[in-house]
Amino acid sequence: MPCDHVGGPELIEMAEEDLRKRGLPESAWPGLRFRWAENPEDGMWASIVVEVERRDGAWVVVRLDRGREPVAEVGFTQVV
Repeated sequence: MPCDHVGGPELIEMAEEDLRKRGLPESAWPGLRFRWAENPEDGMWASIVVEVERRDGAWVVVRLDRGREPVAEVGFTQVV
């Protein structure tokens, strides 16, 4: 069953779009980390948090948390 929340591929697209809009060259992307957090209205989880990090020329999902309690900060953010 597919998920109705933002996953790794969608977060990677958001991160790359943000970095390009800011004019940051790809050579400066290694080590950068981005997060998406949401509190879905319906479903079995009260919160979902996904993080991706740029490593060795590729994006890696480094965090995927599904929680029973809502998170305070939702949306797209750069972590590092």
